[in-house]
Amino acid sequence: MKYMREFLKNEDRESFDNFWENSQKLVWIDWREYDEAIINYIEGVIQSGELSGKSKDVDNEMGFDIFIEWKGKEYKISYPNKEGSDRDTTIKTLNKIIQPEYEIRLFMESLGNDTLAFVPLLKSKWEELEKEFGEEKVNYYFSKIDDESKMFDLDMNELFEILDKRKEIKNFFD
Repeated sequence: MKYMREFLKNEDRESFDNFWENSQKLVWIDWREYDEAIINYIEGVIQSGELSGKSKDVDNEMGFDIFIEWKGKEYKISYPNKEGSDRDTTIKTLNKIIQPEYEIRLFMESLGNDTLAFVPLLKSKWEELEKEFGEEKVNYYFSKIDDESKMFDLDMNELFEILDKRKEIKNFFD
């Protein structure tokens, strides 16, 4: 949390670089990542001892189903495209399941890459950060994920529109 707080406090290139390079809270997910691996990466950060992901071979169009195990219960991820899994659905479903205890947010400064950064924290830690730095600032850098969120599924026009709007608001990379 040290690097994250420093970044939110200073909002400068040095603090950004420190957070980007040193934070143990960032979970990097590639667009080609195995969905069950995403779940296990999140567990690697939150270290609950109660979260895992697994794939089971089944007789369906995908040939498998992905399951999230959380606190002794197993949840099957329902993908909209019956021919394959997708990162957005996995992350949104996982985020719903681990709430209200934890919350995963997208680190918006990673948007535009094929590998995106996510930050899973206790919900109470997100509330602390919002109280300390303001909800608007925290949400600007760490976007809440809901059913309407697009992360890996953004088309290029949507992506550039978001990036252009963000540059108008704040750009400490110039």
